[in-house]
Amino acid sequence: MGRPAKKSFLLKTFQILLGYSLGSLSWAFGFYCLETDASGTLKINLRHWIRHSLKLLAWIAILGLLTRAWPVYRDWLLNASILEVTLAFLVKGVLFLYIRVFWPAKLVDLLPGVRHFFCPQCLQKQTFRFTPVSFRFGFFVTYLCRYCFCLVDGWGNQIFYPSSVTFQQASKFLAGLVPAGLVLIAAGWLVSGWIWNLL
Repeated sequence: MGRPAKKSFLLKTFQILLGYSLGSLSWAFGFYCLETDASGTLKINLRHWIRHSLKLLAWIAILGLLTRAWPVYRDWLLNASILEVTLAFLVKGVLFLYIRVFWPAKLVDLLPGVRHFFCPQCLQKQTFRFTPVSFRFGFFVTYLCRYCFCLVDGWGNQIFYPSSVTFQQASKFLAGLVPAGLVLIAAGWLVSGWIWNLL
């Protein structure tokens, strides 16, 4: 009795981890920029993909700068006095709280693939929370409304089951989106190195 339950738990855990991994990669490479037109043909929305690419490039550059700045900051922390360390943490805490209280939407809007939306079913305003609902919808990087559990795509449009788009149709865009995403990641890292050398 105990062995099938354990196997089922391990299988579910593996499926959840695999779903989140595949969904996160799909999100990073801009799969949520795919949409169906009036005739039901799957295509990439170029305006959405350019917006995603600029955000991804900026975030990789910022993460690269933080990675390069961390050893310098760590060395400063080890050599600074207690008063200097306390003052540094207070300044960072106040700055974070100021942005969190007065500009909470800006933190969300700056993340690639994340934005505020009104649920098409219950009309509640909320922030996208990535939820890999199923492998069938995973390539769209779908989200569940936390109020009515309506299934929506990355741009707030409701997805009705069953979907007419298959993974085989969406996988044709992998040949363009994956290399472009890798180029953007490499370019962001190079930009961060260039900025670091200027500083």
